[in-house]
Amino acid sequence: MSGTSLQGPTIARRRLSIALRAARDGAGQTQEHVAEALDWSVSKMIRIENGKVKATVTDVKALLDLYGVTDTSQVAELVDLARATRQKSWLGGDLREQLPAAYADYVALEADASTLSFFQPVFLPGLLQTPAYAQQMSMTPVPEELTAEAREVRIAVRRLRQDHLLKGASRPRIDAIIDESALRRVAGDAQIMREQMLYLVRLGSDPLITLRVFPFSAGVTMVTSPFIVVGFPSGEDADVVYVESAISEPELLTTGGVATFRSAFQHLAEKALPPDESLSFIAEVAASYK
Repeated sequence: MSGTSLQGPTIARRRLSIALRAARDGAGQTQEHVAEALDWSVSKMIRIENGKVKATVTDVKALLDLYGVTDTSQVAELVDLARATRQKSWLGGDLREQLPAAYADYVALEADASTLSFFQPVFLPGLLQTPAYAQQMSMTPVPEELTAEAREVRIAVRRLRQDHLLKGASRPRIDAIIDESALRRVAGDAQIMREQMLYLVRLGSDPLITLRVFPFSAGVTMVTSPFIVVGFPSGEDADVVYVESAISEPELLTTGGVATFRSAFQHLAEKALPPDESLSFIAEVAASYK
């Protein structure tokens, strides 16, 4: 590992779980044997190694001792990671518990990202929505209706995400490809859409935000689902992909399929309008809303 310089607890937990699995494999131990040796349940071992629970400093020291890891710098680094997982996330526990599991995990990972690459074929990414547009989207009927309270939670989380990711000191670089249909599909009325389009143009002037339009003239694409590729500051933290759907549970891909989505994003970017032309195009769409 290259160090424990972290932006948040989620990356620390991912790194720690990977390192502990590698240490166990290196010692030739099974999860069952380790659980028995430490008088733990096997489920605790599984949850520590998949990052579902936070390993304490005491847990980490016990595991490393059992694995015969004696290098002081390695031990210190993993102990530091264990401490980092205890940091408070900007997304409070109360809000997190009210979100679908995959979405809550995505929001936690997003907070530690250095790059966010969006593709949106139907509506605008939540991170880039104005309050009025977001309100309209929250009221759009879906097969599984959200309660009024659940809608307010989603809107509150979206606002917190925007504060953290669009204004924060360590905010990520954002690259969004938006299908022309998302610009043309009216949410609410013309005024809401005009204000939303002008807001996108302002966002596009930010040096850390790149907006590209995938126009109708680019032809048909077989990529029909919205997705987000999340990149991290350190090369040791692999990309993840968040795939959304209004009619099924969202998915968070951490291994299989990630490269395919990254390749699809690059292909879409090649066929999309360049950033400057995209902003001019969005401005023209804004003017069409009267």
